[in-house]
Amino acid sequence: MTGRVNTPRLVLAGLARRPLTWLFHGLLLGLAGGLLLAVSLVQTAAETRLQRDLGGVDLVVGAEGGGLQLVMSALLQADAPTGIIPAEVWTDLARDPQVAAAVPVAMGDSVGDVRIVGTTPAYADLYGGDVAAGRWWTGGMEAVLGAAAAQRLGLAPGDTFIGAHGEGPGTVAHADHPYTVVGVLAPTGTVLDRLALTSLDSVWSLHAAPGHSHDQSHDHDHGHDHAHDHAHADAPRQITAVLVDVRSPLAAVTLGPRLEAEPGLKVAQPAREVQRLNALLGGGAGLLRQFGVGLGVLAAGGFGLALTGALLARRREFALLKALGARPATLARLVLGEGLLLGAAGGVAGWALGRTVMAVTAAAEATPLALVPPPPGLADLLALLVPAGLGLVAALPALVVVLRLDPLAALENRS
Repeated sequence: MTGRVNTPRLVLAGLARRPLTWLFHGLLLGLAGGLLLAVSLVQTAAETRLQRDLGGVDLVVGAEGGGLQLVMSALLQADAPTGIIPAEVWTDLARDPQVAAAVPVAMGDSVGDVRIVGTTPAYADLYGGDVAAGRWWTGGMEAVLGAAAAQRLGLAPGDTFIGAHGEGPGTVAHADHPYTVVGVLAPTGTVLDRLALTSLDSVWSLHAAPGHSHDQSHDHDHGHDHAHDHAHADAPRQITAVLVDVRSPLAAVTLGPRLEAEPGLKVAQPAREVQRLNALLGGGAGLLRQFGVGLGVLAAGGFGLALTGALLARRREFALLKALGARPATLARLVLGEGLLLGAAGGVAGWALGRTVMAVTAAAEATPLALVPPPPGLADLLALLVPAGLGLVAALPALVVVLRLDPLAALENRS
């Protein structure tokens, strides 16, 4: 008898009797798995992006404000600047024997949704950036674009663009001072890809006009008269921040307090601030994980009850199989097969949902970190296997009921 039982066919036939019920429980199990996978993928992508965007920078020196905001704005390019500081802070740091590299950052302008950053070519060195087409700037109002920025703006070497003061709605265009694109960088997978870089002199020449506010922490909607930009080249030169690479761990410890003793300066350690950010993100991710686990347990429990009820409704069928000599192993394959198939279907649905959420989040740029979907890994494997395992576990109560079934009583339609 055992050898003549077509187990796959009987499993599919059993599931076909209540398709909507099994579809509901399978989707519920898939929703739980998809939520857990999406949270894991987004968090992994965010942590990977943050580590890449740190670029080996040990300290960020900027205007007084929050350390996290300083790192997010000057290093990760994902927040409004905390303010401005004198350019002499950069030149002094560049001469400091404790400093291996000091890279200035002057922000406040944009083109479209791409930030324009006044700096030096050393900024690209932080991320291993090389010019793929064209060259670095040699004069004023020349720009080198990151790979993603060039693609988004549709610009190539030789093209021009108009920068605007501020970001988003209400920006004021510097229509009389267009930039010329002289180079495009090779992709690095870092924040460098999303920026338009130019010289500090270009930024200073645009913002030296009388009446121009240098408060970079707010957008401005008043007009700008640039007719006398070059006449005010001797105006105080200011930058947003300095990205510092120190020569030793001891320098990172001693340099910060010494700089913060200067009025108006704030020193932030990117690694520490990113840990704080991960803790903030991890709290929300933890809540979503707990919700996903609870949903998974609820789905597995509901599936187990539904499967037990469905098999009880088919007890005469199983009683007939037992009466005809079906062994317990055959019955176990039938019952567990249904649980495994439904769990596996839920796992595939959850995996597809999780990957779709990750892809949509990255494509829609729903976060300021420009996330890149992680390659398939352990999280994907667990998303497929765990629901299948839950399906097997949920089928165990039904299996116990079937194995303890009295064939004679069931065929006589008694309990």
